[in-house]
Amino acid sequence: MRNYFCKNCRTVIRNAVKPSVFNCPKGGQHQWSDLGEVGATPYQCKKCGILVESKPQPSPYDCPESGTHQWSKLS
Repeated sequence: MRNYFCKNCRTVIRNAVKPSVFNCPKGGQHQWSDLGEVGATPYQCKKCGILVESKPQPSPYDCPESGTHQWSKLS
């Protein structure tokens, strides 16, 4: 399982494959980013505030608040 994040609607989904791009609630299509493998360690981005549970530190790419996420480990 992997964490996917849509930078349009800020939805995080855990899924084995990249989710469908259709029907983004913000209009148009989702813009999914693969943040990495699902795990037990919580990380939160200091810029956009999203929270994911990941095995390694999540990918920094595609933060909606200026390009790259700044992850803080919460445990």
